[in-house]
Amino acid sequence: MRTTRLIVHVPLALLALALVLCASATWAEAPAANFRTVSGAVTVERAGSSSVPVPGDPLLVGDILRTGPDGKAGVSFQDGTRIAVGPGSELKVQSYRFVPLEKDYDFDVYMQRGEAAYSSGRLARLAPEAVRFRTPQAAVGVRGTRFLIRAE
Repeated sequence: MRTTRLIVHVPLALLALALVLCASATWAEAPAANFRTVSGAVTVERAGSSSVPVPGDPLLVGDILRTGPDGKAGVSFQDGTRIAVGPGSELKVQSYRFVPLEKDYDFDVYMQRGEAAYSSGRLARLAPEAVRFRTPQAAVGVRGTRFLIRAE
């Protein structure tokens, strides 16, 4: 019995390009946060469509989280930052990057209305200047570890 070996030579540049493309696709799809708790009326608007999240669902950069009069949601970001959003709230994840190996950090959340409790994670400890929590009337630079915020 004779076996045949097929040897394929792939140029190194082509292989490197394939790896970069795969890594970019994975990074682009990585969630900023995941839902931990959801109760009452809660929706997420993403790319013009709305859905009802369940625990474990992702929250991506650009998503708008809305809670109804009886709605509450808790999300946990990749660095351990937690935000609990109360009833009647609207919050948008403007930007989020947590890449410690490259010292690339950014956390920007805009709260249009409602209330939220914030508890910082590793990002705020490593780069407090990179954390912003904004409302229509104020911007909060995070220097502590926990705060409550209300936007009307």
